[in-house]
Amino acid sequence: MIDATRLSPAEQKAFYDEQGYILHPELLSQDEVAVLRAALAETLEEAKGLTESTEKFSVTRGQDGSYSVRRLFNPIKHHQAFADVMRHPRILDAVEALIGPNIQLHHSKLNLKPPSNKEARFEWHQDYPFFPHSNYDLVAVLIHLDDATKENGCLRIIPGSHKKGPQIHVFAKDGAFSSQLHDQSVLGDESAWHYCEAAAGGVEIHHCNMLHSSTANRGTNPRSVLIFQFRAADNALLGGSGGAYGAGTIVRGVNPYEARLLDGSVIELPGEIKDPLQRDG
Repeated sequence: MIDATRLSPAEQKAFYDEQGYILHPELLSQDEVAVLRAALAETLEEAKGLTESTEKFSVTRGQDGSYSVRRLFNPIKHHQAFADVMRHPRILDAVEALIGPNIQLHHSKLNLKPPSNKEARFEWHQDYPFFPHSNYDLVAVLIHLDDATKENGCLRIIPGSHKKGPQIHVFAKDGAFSSQLHDQSVLGDESAWHYCEAAAGGVEIHHCNMLHSSTANRGTNPRSVLIFQFRAADNALLGGSGGAYGAGTIVRGVNPYEARLLDGSVIELPGEIKDPLQRDG
């Protein structure tokens, strides 16, 4: 396992460009993890007794008939600790090494995998097809609140698969994600799959075209992951999901009010008036 924290920013970028992901095994201290766990426990108090999903919680029914929260939507809206860690200097340093100094939020979420819940799994997919942008400087940042292991359903990736570009995904008739890639051959041989095991406090970052999935939690310990989708500030949303609470927030640097296209060209976007003397009237 490569410890990205020991690499220079240039070395981190080189590894990420080649592999499509990078892992910082101990980016957060255990005290910082404890604050996030406490925030999650406090937030989940509101979900006790829920048997249906709400705008705040995605609820699933386990094999034993009990209900549990599978996802907390927009965690930065619901607890200050989650909003604070979104701007954590060490996390943003790691992101800056990959996509540059001007960083913007697309969305946040917190995924939970209670033990022995076969519904808490995610089939192979990419992120980019669900919210395409003008370039590929778009990353998922996974902050582990619990130890993530193969047994409890840690992230599973195919290193280098981001180089194949966006794939066609199959959607159900009701518009929901059907958890199927149109061309299953892109998954290749299982021997090339990598399980991103990480201790609590570890932070994994992967490319928007990385093929990734995770299995259900078959262990006895929970697996909770706080996720931020960050983009370069000159990476404009083209379609699909527009993000959620906080979308477009600049977490580091400035907003250039430009969109950088894949071919390297740039177009200006509407935004703040850069020269007050050039306004109409």
